[in-house]
Amino acid sequence: MQGLGTPLPNHQSKSLSTLASEPYDVTEFVAETLLPTRTGKYRLRGYRHTFDGGRTYTEPSVIMTGTPENGTEIPVRVHDACFTSEVLGSLKCDCAGQLQMAMSYIQENGPGLIIYLQQEGRGIGLANKIAAYALQEEGLDTVDANRALGLPDDCREYSSVRNILQNLGIRSIRLMTNNPRKIKVLEELGVMVTARIPCIVEAQEHNIGYLATKQARMSHWMEDGANSLDGSYCYWNHDGEPLKPSMKGPPSSPHSNGKLIGRPAS
Repeated sequence: MQGLGTPLPNHQSKSLSTLASEPYDVTEFVAETLLPTRTGKYRLRGYRHTFDGGRTYTEPSVIMTGTPENGTEIPVRVHDACFTSEVLGSLKCDCAGQLQMAMSYIQENGPGLIIYLQQEGRGIGLANKIAAYALQEEGLDTVDANRALGLPDDCREYSSVRNILQNLGIRSIRLMTNNPRKIKVLEELGVMVTARIPCIVEAQEHNIGYLATKQARMSHWMEDGANSLDGSYCYWNHDGEPLKPSMKGPPSSPHSNGKLIGRPAS
């Protein structure tokens, strides 16, 4: 198995207290298999990722078409797990729709890949997400529900994305996203994002309020050509410190080298 990122410290020569205070991240490639699905065959790669001084462990996976290794301008979707929509079929969000769009896109426009991360509920976890849903039933939106629970708006961590792209030798990407924070964080990690590919799911009665909140309060680009960063969204890094958005739009034209997938929400 291949370790990526900052090398692990020597556990035998350092105390646990010293190790706990050292920030590092390691992403380890485990295996690859070929996976047939309803939308075609994909290469599926498994990784193990450790970060936060070794205190946090996750298992990212990569869904891949073609041979993107050592490529540039590769279409990439960084997708966070959503048990409620992707397993249970919940209509409260757009996550499952975005995943299916991305899978279809890389089949039709490959080589490409989806980096699938275990960061349920924008990083707060499934149990906290269920608690936030309960508050949303009382009238709070997705942002205020998190804050009422004492949780950040978004605490997702993306160092594994950088490490996986390095593992594959991918030098630049076209990112499938509507989220300016995701572009900002990836660029701060050293990932070269050369263009944005919109990933817009059509609104319906159960998710229209959620999508409106993402647009108004999280600055998401929810319409074709939209690039505003206006809104009251609080950006966070994975240490819980607020970040100030510095981008004034995507790195290049929102559709350069890209293709609109999905339909704008009405």
